[in-house]
Amino acid sequence: MLEVKDATIAAGERTLARGLSFIAKDGEITCITGPKGSGKTIFLRTLMGFLPVASGFVSVDGELLTVLSAPDFRRMMVYLPQQVQLLAHQMMPEEAVVPEPDDYAVWNELLPPAVTAEKPLPLGPDAIFSLASQTLAHAVDRSIVVADEPAAWLTPELSMQMLQLLRSQADAGKTVLIASRLPLLVENSDQVINVNNE
Repeated sequence: MLEVKDATIAAGERTLARGLSFIAKDGEITCITGPKGSGKTIFLRTLMGFLPVASGFVSVDGELLTVLSAPDFRRMMVYLPQQVQLLAHQMMPEEAVVPEPDDYAVWNELLPPAVTAEKPLPLGPDAIFSLASQTLAHAVDRSIVVADEPAAWLTPELSMQMLQLLRSQADAGKTVLIASRLPLLVENSDQVINVNNE
């Protein structure tokens, strides 16, 4: 279980959410949504402890999550980045932000150090879904699933399979936290948190 209490989440001078409170429960899918550029990925990074909350707090199973304590808590998490090909030692497209080396440590300990990552060809939808499936299958000991736009590169059929895969993780008693604006995932989540402040 992951709890956000009276949290203000900011990126530089920009406030993404203010006074936000919710509980992402075990056995449920919680979806962070909002328009493109609204800060969904930054929000996820904050909930994983890479960035601090500006005020309020985030806790995991009742224990306070801070930037200093986060590495221990991330051992409870399995992470599917939006550029899931990183899990196959892929590099992100040029327009994306290259992650800091510490980011790689949480990505299921399957990634090389950032400085040695190679640049192979991008993956197709079937390969991306297969990689996500394998990653989750190997993370049976992780109680929290965090997925950033898990259907972003998938066909409609594979998007439905991704929803079923995420639902199976929740049915196994895990806390599933996703960022998505895909209606299929938003409408089939147990809880939806909108980070659009407009």
